[in-house]
Amino acid sequence: MKKTHALLLAILFCLRVHSALAQSTGSLEGKVTDLATGEALPGVNVTVIGTVLGAATDADGYFVIQRIPPGTYGIQVTMIGYKRAQVTARVQAEEATALMIALEETILETPEVMVTANKRRQSIQDTPNSVGVLTSRDIEQKNQIYIDQFLQQASGVNFVGSQVNIRGSSGFSYGAGSRVLFLIDGVPAMPGDSGDIKWDMIPASQIERVEIIKGAGSALYGSSALGGVINIITKKASARPITNLRLSAGAYDAPAHPEWKWSDELRHFSDIDIDHTRKIGQKSEILAAVGRHQSMGYRQNTEQLRHNASFKWNYKPTGTHNLTLSTNWEGGDRQTGLMWRSQRQALQVSPEALGDYVQSNKFSANLFHNWVITKNLGLQTRASYFYNYWKNWFHDNITASKAQKPGVEIQGDWQISADNSLIFGAEGSWDYVDSDLVGAHDQYVIGAYVQNERPLITNLNMTLGVRYDYAWVDIGFIDSEFNPKIGLVWHVQRDIRLRASSGRGFRAASMSERFADSIYSGLRIIPNPELQSETSWSQEIGVNFTPSSRFYIDVAGFMNDYWDLIEPEPNENQVVQFINITRARITGVETTLKMLPYTNLSFDLGYTWMDPQDLDLDETLAYRPRHLFTGGITYSIGDFECGADLRYISRFDAVKVYPHDDRVDQKLVNLRGVYRIGAFALTMSLNNVFNHNHTQMERTLMPIRHLVLTLSSKF
Repeated sequence: MKKTHALLLAILFCLRVHSALAQSTGSLEGKVTDLATGEALPGVNVTVIGTVLGAATDADGYFVIQRIPPGTYGIQVTMIGYKRAQVTARVQAEEATALMIALEETILETPEVMVTANKRRQSIQDTPNSVGVLTSRDIEQKNQIYIDQFLQQASGVNFVGSQVNIRGSSGFSYGAGSRVLFLIDGVPAMPGDSGDIKWDMIPASQIERVEIIKGAGSALYGSSALGGVINIITKKASARPITNLRLSAGAYDAPAHPEWKWSDELRHFSDIDIDHTRKIGQKSEILAAVGRHQSMGYRQNTEQLRHNASFKWNYKPTGTHNLTLSTNWEGGDRQTGLMWRSQRQALQVSPEALGDYVQSNKFSANLFHNWVITKNLGLQTRASYFYNYWKNWFHDNITASKAQKPGVEIQGDWQISADNSLIFGAEGSWDYVDSDLVGAHDQYVIGAYVQNERPLITNLNMTLGVRYDYAWVDIGFIDSEFNPKIGLVWHVQRDIRLRASSGRGFRAASMSERFADSIYSGLRIIPNPELQSETSWSQEIGVNFTPSSRFYIDVAGFMNDYWDLIEPEPNENQVVQFINITRARITGVETTLKMLPYTNLSFDLGYTWMDPQDLDLDETLAYRPRHLFTGGITYSIGDFECGADLRYISRFDAVKVYPHDDRVDQKLVNLRGVYRIGAFALTMSLNNVFNHNHTQMERTLMPIRHLVLTLSSKF
């Protein structure tokens, strides 16, 4: 009884202290604008230095940060495309301190803030890993509708079909598994059956920015972050009523060779996306979006009609609690033809495959709760659910699959001091799969992590972290992985930063890799229940140099070692089975360069060289290029902007299924132009200008020349 009394008294005491602290706090309120134009800036990050307190500006540039203990604080204000600003503010009890902050636009749009590499908001210059950022402005400029289309312009990234490859980490696995973890607002969004990335889950119109973390990320993110992480940051709900409308239409040109022509129709496509955001009541905002996407396809049997919808609700009951609910749905039918009929009929499929199509539906729901316990301690909790259903109506098989993945994560963020932070957390996910392809199976993965960032000496910061994961599959397979990470960032001078990192990664085999037993477009796939998890060590050393506001360069050397890589291996009868390759290594150098020689003329260049080796067999890893180059040039004058984008990917030295087929380099040139008038923007792009013919995955011709017109408006 005495112990019970003591416990009750302690709880009451804590509640009284918390209440007293709440009553003795103040707040910061203000507006952030563009220094040159005076226009309000939405989406600006405003943080109280040395604490976990912060906010983002709304559509009118306003922000509010509540429950700040009295004192004098440094306030950091950051936004991509603007110079970082820092001001000092004095907060007094029971008062609101007003701030008016004007940001100066940078000549080069170098990313100032990112939030995912270390699971917290920080400058991109302070992370020991290479990180690429694509913004909503990039999406608008390049006039792309789907995420995977504009990701191909990112440095160090290439695709084999729908399979994303960061620095050679992935080959081609027929849509089964991914060595790149895909996140939407920091939450894994990959189905439990295939374990691949569904690029159509989020339309480009709903994206605020994309963050690409290169190298093993398992020390924080667990399985599937073996080769990197892609995090999609979606639009935020706003208090001011805003409606965005985007209408796109386009058409494909005639094939490069007359014998490839298979249709007299003009092959066209169209896309409609609309979203609306507004305030609901006094403490919440909502954002709702819908879209329709239709295409006749440039290849035979590739027509599709897809729809999507999303909803976001943000509720702030107090200054210390924030609740967000977000949902996404995408579904419809699409025809499919994996390989061409012949090289002389490269845009046609085999006659028996005509009419093959896939019906699919995907749904995700995420509930986030952010709690600022004290100014130095925050707690984030999220519950997630991902549902994936598909049914193949193929001439040689009719198969269906239903996969459900619930998950939960709790993360703490302790700002020990202004330059010393600790992140810790635990998460778990469960996969329930009932599939004609892999059977009925379930598995779960649970993990816990901790990471500390602190200075070693002046201008030298260290990141030290570790994560433990435990995986279980219903056939009795058990695996546990211990993944450490260390990183260093040395601020040599104001404009020079050196970084180095080393981390371990792992990925458990997906259900499709382990249990697939089916026929897909003529290929027989058989199961391998004995697949082991693949592991890696990723090392990098890099330098970031910004000598002026018109020049930015980042150079990184990397070496990634892999054990038990899971790769599809066909036998002499073209029967495919996923197996473990014992040992592989990929070394390389990546360079990113941004230049603005004249006020209205900018260049954005990226080059990656890689040496991908299977060390056991002493041969080149399949489906990896040695050279990747991306380039962009943009010229603007008044309300008009035009430019060109280039992409070069060297031919694969090795492929698996049809190694004797001709292979060529991938060479693409896209032209684009944008004219803005008031709330409207008209964008035109001509993609694959020279109608270059190439494949990414074998016997599948990539898009021929096509024109895209887009009208977007905000009102």
